[in-house]
Amino acid sequence: MERAISLIILCIFAASLAAAQSRHKKPYSESVSRYDVAVPKDDGPRSEATPNDDVVRIETDLIMIPVKVATKNGRAVPDIRREEFRVFENGEEQEIAFFNSDEAPFSVALLLDMSYSTVFKLQEIQAAAKQFISELRPNDRVMIVAFAEKFRVLCELTSERKALRYAIEATKIESGTSLYDTMADVIDRGLANASGRKAIVVLTDGVDTTSKKATFKSVIGELTESNVVVYPIRYSTYDDVQKSRRNDAQILYDDDDRPYVVETAPGRGERVEDYNVADEFMREAAERTGGAVQRVSSRTNLAQAFSRIADELRKTYSLGYYPTSNRSPGSRYYIRVRVYRPDLVVRARETYLKPALRSTN
Repeated sequence: MERAISLIILCIFAASLAAAQSRHKKPYSESVSRYDVAVPKDDGPRSEATPNDDVVRIETDLIMIPVKVATKNGRAVPDIRREEFRVFENGEEQEIAFFNSDEAPFSVALLLDMSYSTVFKLQEIQAAAKQFISELRPNDRVMIVAFAEKFRVLCELTSERKALRYAIEATKIESGTSLYDTMADVIDRGLANASGRKAIVVLTDGVDTTSKKATFKSVIGELTESNVVVYPIRYSTYDDVQKSRRNDAQILYDDDDRPYVVETAPGRGERVEDYNVADEFMREAAERTGGAVQRVSSRTNLAQAFSRIADELRKTYSLGYYPTSNRSPGSRYYIRVRVYRPDLVVRARETYLKPALRSTN
């Protein structure tokens, strides 16, 4: 009897706990921000998307935000309506002036690292790249850029799949890695005049060894100001580089004719800190723009990484808003996106920088 009573009490307690958790559960999901910017308390989703005539808009500054929404097991959620979204800038809600779901085409810059350090054979890279463009939608436009010490635009933005395949087949392995210079050029020129949604997909180990103009900081700054989503496909070449250093090390002989290896300090692109910087750059580029890093180590998961990115591009929302007050040149503003459905993972652009005024002298 006592056991039965205890079981009943336990069931009542569990039900009460579940009810309490349900009452305190947020009815929405939010993008994760590394910046501690408070947002207003929940007052529910908007019943309809109607303009607010009392809001002052700065019409020249349409801020675009690519947004990905997925379940916790990674499945994209493609049916979210405009009125289920809310956008906050520095904690202040902004009116959504532009909304697009996955119907709008993308302009995609596909950047292929052709340096000697790549862990993949040329044919593997070419096959995976061809598979990637075949999985994009017919109206998506793609440009192909191969880079080593210098970068080459093998094909400008086009939806012609045959031209893109020929461009991929023209890639060849070379020396050096000018990742920063390549990304800066693609942002400034390759995608600058493209309308609509834009993305950079870059296959690389991320270790820059030969850039002359751009830097880690300058590229991240340009990405922050752009509407480009970045998807790095990252592989590590550290073990191969260390093995090559050992194989190439000079061997001398001492007075007793015993061989010894001449130790030399690792150069640029050979140090563990270079790979740490590469990790940080890839992560920062993706997080600042709402993309995601894909890590690969074999031909199989290289193809899978490209497929996942193609799938994400098909299921990306685009939100836009006009800031509700004047923006100070050179100032940074922080963004958070809320979706009125619980238990979802929301990835969105976190921040943007109002460009500083340029001198006319």
